[in-house]
Amino acid sequence: MYACCRLAFVGAKSFLYPKLFSFFAGVMTRFRYSSLLVFALFISCSAVQSQRYDKTVLTGTRFDVDINGRIIVADGEKNVLRQYSREQSLLKEIGGTGWNDSQFDQPAGVWARNGIDVFVADFGNHRIQRFDRNLAFISSFSSRERSNPDERFGYPTDVAVSRLGDLFICDSENSRILKITGLSKVERTFGGFDAGKGRLRKPTQLEVGPDDNVYVQDGNRVVVFDSFGNFILNLGEGLFSTDVMIFADDAGIVVFEGTKLFFFDRGNRFVFEVPLATLLTEATPEIRAFVISRGTLYLLTTHGIVTAPDPREMHFEK
Repeated sequence: MYACCRLAFVGAKSFLYPKLFSFFAGVMTRFRYSSLLVFALFISCSAVQSQRYDKTVLTGTRFDVDINGRIIVADGEKNVLRQYSREQSLLKEIGGTGWNDSQFDQPAGVWARNGIDVFVADFGNHRIQRFDRNLAFISSFSSRERSNPDERFGYPTDVAVSRLGDLFICDSENSRILKITGLSKVERTFGGFDAGKGRLRKPTQLEVGPDDNVYVQDGNRVVVFDSFGNFILNLGEGLFSTDVMIFADDAGIVVFEGTKLFFFDRGNRFVFEVPLATLLTEATPEIRAFVISRGTLYLLTTHGIVTAPDPREMHFEK
């Protein structure tokens, strides 16, 4: 009723005769209470829609947080890379579907923690793209067409950098990890068919953790190698039954499975677990990735980023 009367009111004021205008003004006066109610509901609905829009702007498939608190989101569905401020305001967006510099074909992984570089695993283009902290293109690296099969990688799903600047690439086409030196030289591969207990079958995600050990998510396994590619152990062997997600930093390793976070120390020893529901104030949509940075747990969901205090700090304060 309010919408119809309001439309007529505005139209009458602008175009119709004064008597017709007076008629509609009377109608609106008669329904003034119900009109106010409808108007209030309209404003409430608009506010809800605005909040939902703000959240969905910050969606993506993978992300990282640098040392300055900036959030870098790779959107594998829209083939773009976005940079957000600590307050989650959009700073810059680059990309689009293609194979030229700064274009993507399903970006699958991103690393940006040092606050200087941003590396993106450009899945469909079989390459790693490197950007500066403002997302200006620097270079790209690919080796799928090389004559030496030991140097090739394809369909990269993730990338990470060690403290020494070595680049590790998750090569899903050959189910292995490549270690690249600063001169774009393939130093070694590991986790392949000859890796014994460390053989990878479906590697998707990798992290460089304490002592530059390399942690690889391989289905429901987390396989640990040293920086030279030597197999160390399966983290929490037998503990996980479904696919997991992982994160590692100098403090240790965190594994997310289903509804729980599992925490391991620098020596790969299990310490404690936390149900995710105990950290959040409301139900969380599907979680696509997570990162811990400077005391904050970031969860990338289908509706945006949700944050909570780092459970490790709360645990060790007890």
